[in-house]
Amino acid sequence: MAPTDSAKPPGPAAGSGTGVRARRTRALLLASAREVFERDGYVNARVADIAALAGVSHGTFYTYFSSRREVFRAVLSEVRADLNDALAVPLGDAGGRPDAATDFVRRVELSNRAFIQAYRRNRRMMALYEQAATIDPEVRAFRVEDRRAHVDRIARSIRRLQAAGLVDRSLDPRTAAAALASMVSNFCFHWLAMGEPFDDELGTTTLTRLWVRSLGLPA
Repeated sequence: MAPTDSAKPPGPAAGSGTGVRARRTRALLLASAREVFERDGYVNARVADIAALAGVSHGTFYTYFSSRREVFRAVLSEVRADLNDALAVPLGDAGGRPDAATDFVRRVELSNRAFIQAYRRNRRMMALYEQAATIDPEVRAFRVEDRRAHVDRIARSIRRLQAAGLVDRSLDPRTAAAALASMVSNFCFHWLAMGEPFDDELGTTTLTRLWVRSLGLPA
């Protein structure tokens, strides 16, 4: 039976392909791997099925990836990049302008909408991301890194709001940021990855309203 994970059979070094054809083959393998992972799950996905879906041999798969785990991490890197791009919406500097609070609320809403859309595009992989983080140390490290970046971004915004006198200075920025990040990501997990039904617009606006009202800003 074909190996499903770590043992790489003799052959070309993983990732050794170069040129346009090699890039296309790697992209095809990544797309096929994503389809197999989303269909069969992180644990049950097999290298044989990925290669078959891509229309290549086992040996070709191992030219580009050393194992099922490695190709999963490569797929996950694309998902993480999509989510990070969604979180790139700047939350503003809250620099003492009369409309600073209103502008910040608007940016929070834009950020939440972008994140929800990215989460929806990647909802099946996000469910696998959570699953794999409990059993794969490297994936867990990715998960910790992504959350830390998300929390740090929100904490910086809270500090700017405090400096501008818009948020209570007694509120600990990092603790508040961690709670807000958890609210959004966990809501999206149950809503989009687990299929708990919510109205799109109501879910989005409610998240934003709770987010900003928790800081004492007008919704």
